[in-house]
Amino acid sequence: MKERRMKIEVNLKIILLLILLIFLNKIKIYIIFITFILMHELSHMIIGILLGFKPKILRLNPLGISIEFYNYDENSKVNRLKRIFTYLAGPMSNFIFATFFYFINKDNTFTILIIYTNILIGIFNLIPILPLDGGKILKEVLKFFYSPKFTNLFMIRITKIILIIITLAYSIAIFKIKNIAIFLLIIYLWYLYIIEEKKERLIIRVYETIEKQ
Repeated sequence: MKERRMKIEVNLKIILLLILLIFLNKIKIYIIFITFILMHELSHMIIGILLGFKPKILRLNPLGISIEFYNYDENSKVNRLKRIFTYLAGPMSNFIFATFFYFINKDNTFTILIIYTNILIGIFNLIPILPLDGGKILKEVLKFFYSPKFTNLFMIRITKIILIIITLAYSIAIFKIKNIAIFLLIIYLWYLYIIEEKKERLIIRVYETIEKQ
């Protein structure tokens, strides 16, 4: 049996983002963001390994670090629950960090930045769209009640609808918010959606082929 090893992928767009943030004088905020994104992903990895999953790919991208596990028995309800707990581990770790720093020193400016960063990372990742943790959790929950084909198709549509709402909301509030980081984040989410949609549609075609046989 071939040994399964973890691969490491680095997205070179990180360099472009670093140059932009240095130009905008936002590098300090980015370092804090990356640090707690790392803690977020380490939580996924630790819980996943404890529950019996093996890391497949570790990706370094402009939004930080993400980890993907080998899938074990997609139809197993036990493994489905394990995946839900693994996906929840990341956002929960951010809320724990926010609470921890709140009780240490909530009056310090640097500490407040850490608290808000963790709260934002936690809430952001719980948005029910793919490939965020919230979307993955929703997808696993839906599999308890619906077919894989319906679940995949639903996730494509709900992700697109929520992204349109987020984009429209930001477009309306852009003059008040005036935050280029949010604009870049929305663009990156659409980029991720396009990639995820291709994967999901491919899986749907596989299910349709199986149904015809």
